[in-house]
Amino acid sequence: MGAASVPVAVGPLSRGHPGLTWGLRAFIWLLPFHIVVVAVLFGVLGWPMLVVRGIAAWKEATVALLLTLTVLQVVTGRSPRGNVVATDLAVAGLGTLALSYLIGASAWFAADLPVGLQLLGWRDDVFFMLLYFVGRATPQVAEDFRYLRALFAVGVITSGIAILERIFVTPKMLVVLGAARYVQEFLGVAPATRNNEYGLPDNYWTGVGDHIVQRAGSTYLSSQSFAIPFLIILPAATLWLFRRERQRSVLAWLGYVILWTGLLLTVTRMTTVVCVLQVLVLAAARRRWGIGVGGGLLAALGFALALLVVPALASFVWDTLTWQTGSSLSHLGAWSEGIQSLVQHPLGIGLGASGLTAVRFGLPPIAGDNQYFQYSVELGVPGLLLYVAILGGIGAAGLKAFRFAPGEPARSYGALTAAAALGLALNGITTVALTLPFVSYIFFWLAGSTVALADGRTVSPRGGA
Repeated sequence: MGAASVPVAVGPLSRGHPGLTWGLRAFIWLLPFHIVVVAVLFGVLGWPMLVVRGIAAWKEATVALLLTLTVLQVVTGRSPRGNVVATDLAVAGLGTLALSYLIGASAWFAADLPVGLQLLGWRDDVFFMLLYFVGRATPQVAEDFRYLRALFAVGVITSGIAILERIFVTPKMLVVLGAARYVQEFLGVAPATRNNEYGLPDNYWTGVGDHIVQRAGSTYLSSQSFAIPFLIILPAATLWLFRRERQRSVLAWLGYVILWTGLLLTVTRMTTVVCVLQVLVLAAARRRWGIGVGGGLLAALGFALALLVVPALASFVWDTLTWQTGSSLSHLGAWSEGIQSLVQHPLGIGLGASGLTAVRFGLPPIAGDNQYFQYSVELGVPGLLLYVAILGGIGAAGLKAFRFAPGEPARSYGALTAAAALGLALNGITTVALTLPFVSYIFFWLAGSTVALADGRTVSPRGGA
């Protein structure tokens, strides 16, 4: 993505001035435990819904505070400023489009969507992108390895909890912990819990041949919600281990194994394949051929052993490859709905008309498991094109920072951003990953910091400023 508008001076990055980066640390450490805390407050302790909703809104309030402080710093000249690039315009354009739909779509389309539904749709579609501009004002994030370490550590902790869950926690215990009440009453998506006797999300289980397998949800209380953060966590952990100046300890590698174990316990096929691809791409980019080949051989050996030991795994893999599983058929149905909506409503239906947000208001979830169709169903072709432009611009900025940044850790953050953008682009075919705050908040903050890095520090292939 090229530059646009008038260039202005870019202030130097500095690890000595953390600025607003306390917000990023808070999101990394608190968001993975947000859902389980809310479930306990509401489902176990029985706190009033209004009170718990107020507590749960801490994350949105923090975003609003961070944006306000960012604007103040920019106005007062205390924040680094750079060129306005095409990705900035794409993010601002999608936000403006969504705001215009929020204000006038009901009158334009006569869709008669409830106001509350549209507000939730706006939150799920674009609100988190405000952190992109906070990231643009905090390029110092890309000069501090601690965020990679924090992502690695959080992933190990939640994966460790998932392993313990798989061994010790039964569905009845999850009900006691408030998971069923949280999903059915607090989120209002009871239709997603109708196919099991516990009232838990149906995706807690999946069929492997003739066997029903319970999937790990860890602190996210959902296998899908637990798996998707690995699109950021695993690349961060991989890059942490790839650091040349750091002696890799046995403890660090053990943590890495725990990460992969946690991901595999979610039994999410698309996310697992995408994470494998991300790691292979990073190994190739870093020229860690030994690690890549060795890891690939170990993975192949483990997979071969699993085929021999796990009942019906071979048929499960075959059904997956031939698109004969229930989830595969669900994806095909969602894609069909998305294409039909795109043809019939090229300007979209309105905010909130897709996915579980619609279910909460008793409406059918049109194209509910595809990130691209979520934008096209709600914001039409313009929304879809802007989202694709955003992902492409962020990925290009990450690649530029990785190739041309004058050293570490900037190159690692460029690689992380590019790998995460690739992961979201691929995983978006079968999920709506950006509705999960841990993913959307952290990705767009890192994206903004990386765009600032690529804009202000990497203007020549030799790494000159």
